[in-house]
Amino acid sequence: MESKQVQFHSQRQMIADEVHARPFQQLSAPLKVLHFALMLGDKNIAEVRDDISEFFLQCGGQAMEPEASFCYQQLGSLALRWEAHTEFYTLTLYHDQLDSHWQQTLPGLPENWSDQLPGELMTGVQIQVLEPSHQSDEEVVEALFSNHQVIGSNVMRGAARVWTDFRAEGEFFLDRILVKNIHLHGYQCGRLLQRLCEIDTYRAVALLALEPARYAMRQVSQLDRELATITFKLSELDKGDESETLDALMALSAKAEEISADTVNRFSASDAYYALVRMRISELEEIRIEGLQTLEQFIDRRVDPAMRTWRAAALRLERLSQRIARASNLLRSRVDLSTEQKIHGLLSSMNKRTRRQLNLQAKLETFSIIVVTYYVFDLVERTIRHLTSGEPRDMAIHWLSYSLPGVVLLVWWYVRRITKEFESDD
Repeated sequence: MESKQVQFHSQRQMIADEVHARPFQQLSAPLKVLHFALMLGDKNIAEVRDDISEFFLQCGGQAMEPEASFCYQQLGSLALRWEAHTEFYTLTLYHDQLDSHWQQTLPGLPENWSDQLPGELMTGVQIQVLEPSHQSDEEVVEALFSNHQVIGSNVMRGAARVWTDFRAEGEFFLDRILVKNIHLHGYQCGRLLQRLCEIDTYRAVALLALEPARYAMRQVSQLDRELATITFKLSELDKGDESETLDALMALSAKAEEISADTVNRFSASDAYYALVRMRISELEEIRIEGLQTLEQFIDRRVDPAMRTWRAAALRLERLSQRIARASNLLRSRVDLSTEQKIHGLLSSMNKRTRRQLNLQAKLETFSIIVVTYYVFDLVERTIRHLTSGEPRDMAIHWLSYSLPGVVLLVWWYVRRITKEFESDD
């Protein structure tokens, strides 16, 4: 019996590779790291990949594979790491040589290497990883950070100690982070450095929503005032002025939708990036150093207010749209009420005309009774004259004359019965 060949899903390999995408590197102290995050700008990721591939070649590495979104190459004492993201990319440079002056360059890089990096530099960080030494932590921190206010904590369950002042300085305005290795193993050191780089990158990209949020706040405040004016005038409108108010509400709604369309993607992206910042900080497993603020406390104090700002802007936009909708409903109710009043007046006018017609018919009812009575009496008389003769005919005609009032009453009753339902209608 032949065995049936298994059919693989078209994306099976992609899903399997995604689990191992962007792996951590095995790193150890001493080590110097330069990490850059650059916005794509007008370039697409394919153009950026080609430029970075050329940069790798100039550093002595190999060209990247087509469609690659991650590349890591070890070139002796120099290592290069490139990652592609939705709206930016990161480039991380590693070297096993330290300096005491926070130099923002590394040996082994080509001349004017920074000019070859495509895109716009958004943020970056330089990290120095130190081996345990006889110097005290205070001496090391003072030597590298001068008199700047420093924050720090024990991380990775006490396997390392981290200090930073989050000040963008130097040629590329990079944040400075100092890591002291206590008992980190290779991959643990790689995870720590990658998390520190991602915290700095995602924090900066998340803050891109701050300026749009401030702009949206100003615009919403102006639209709020315009909407309040329009809503107040709703109670003072004369009949027939609803069209102008409706045009004003439509223009207001269009402005609100335009602001929302310009900011919704940025706000959503910043929410996602800030969630990543919080996740990466929790993965550091910080333990507070007495007298120092932790990274989590710093982020909560400096970044969380900005996060609340764009959330408040998004909420105000949503509430503005709801208020515009309520004002539109009020105007629509006013228009519907005016229309119903016009219809009611038209129906009342038609009803009055109908009643006048019925009154006229009632006045003509007497003439109708006389005519019907005449034709009934004439019909009966003719029938008697043709069917009888002599004395019976004279007797029948005589009694027919006496029955004339009865015929009139019968005809009058029949006509009244027909018109009774119309007379009772208001």
